[in-house]
Amino acid sequence: MFKSINKRYNWLTKVHFDKPTGFYYYTRGGNKVFIRHPRHYLPIKEDMWTCENLFFHYYLPKDGDQVVALGAGYGEDAIFLKQKSPDVKYLGVEAQPVIYECLANTFRELGDGFKASPYVISNEKNIKFCSHFSYASVGNISEGYIEIPTMAWPDFITRYNLKKIDLLKMNIEGAEKDLIASIDDFSIIKRFIISCHDFRAENGEGDFFRTKKIVTSILKKNGYQIKNFNYGISWSDDWIYASKE
Repeated sequence: MFKSINKRYNWLTKVHFDKPTGFYYYTRGGNKVFIRHPRHYLPIKEDMWTCENLFFHYYLPKDGDQVVALGAGYGEDAIFLKQKSPDVKYLGVEAQPVIYECLANTFRELGDGFKASPYVISNEKNIKFCSHFSYASVGNISEGYIEIPTMAWPDFITRYNLKKIDLLKMNIEGAEKDLIASIDDFSIIKRFIISCHDFRAENGEGDFFRTKKIVTSILKKNGYQIKNFNYGISWSDDWIYASKE
């Protein structure tokens, strides 16, 4: 669906260097989005399409809702929500250190309702990433050398005093099946929007990424109704929405 950013957009005119942080940024909805490199600029058409047709297609969080995003990236969707529901609460979890730092800088200007967290939510104690320009490649390269802080799901809930989660958004490159399996109490989670990654398995990247059947099965066993997407695009159609409404 989306062509190369470089062919469609001259990002050099849209991205600026922020001397105090050493990062780049662009403006979206009157707010700065801090990014690692100018080529990570997200065109507004792509941003709006994913927010409206995937992330918040079935449920748009309202003021007072608590959103938790695992794999929050640079936080563009948080800015989208800020414009729609200024008093929404948003906890963005981003384990890649440099991306997390960018996210924290973006959230610094959004107000107290927006928090960035640096953890991998996992029962494992020793997880290492490596530096890689491709966002999707970092966690699945075996020769990791950057130690990442981990936290089990129950400890994560306690640390951030999460009494309810109105929408749990998840885009964690294949780890969604293990994280869903590790949740011991679904009662506080009203809705999920999850990127499964079967399309990566179909692209020959390994059966580790074949997650949709497992994730769907666990959610159904815990009383959630599943809604799918059908845009005819492999990566977008691997997203699922689940709710108890």
